[in-house]
Amino acid sequence: MESGAIKNEDINASSSYILPSVGPQNARLNKDLIGGAWCPKPQISKEVVEYLEISLNSLHVITAVATQGRFGNGQGMEFAEDYIIEYWRPGLPRFLRYKDAMGQETLKGNTNTYTVVKRKLKPVVIATKIRFIPYSVHLRTVCMRVEIYGCPWKGKSLT
Repeated sequence: MESGAIKNEDINASSSYILPSVGPQNARLNKDLIGGAWCPKPQISKEVVEYLEISLNSLHVITAVATQGRFGNGQGMEFAEDYIIEYWRPGLPRFLRYKDAMGQETLKGNTNTYTVVKRKLKPVVIATKIRFIPYSVHLRTVCMRVEIYGCPWKGKSLT
């Protein structure tokens, strides 16, 4: 994401508060472009599901992910304290929710708008698409910048 290897057209979202300034194209880690992050239109809670979706266009082994909030040139105050990962690849009937080795679905996110929080995925994910779903117990405004770590899948077909 940060390097630009993933193109803007491969980054989509279920909604955006204001597409040009806080649309999915601005969700790149360590970049403070225009509005400074992706911000979903509604506030987030346990009942509200919004997502940032990244298409990798081929099978990849995803070993870690990282998140940041919206710095917005010092004006941002929004970040996701927790989030969920979903993934898809050919042969799966739908997006599947990631669970770590302990069976936990929710990953700890950020405590401020600027610090990068990296999470290793154990087990790793093999996918062509990945979704970041901000999660909150209490209704709150969130914004995210993200990164995906891994490499192209070199194994046999998974279908």
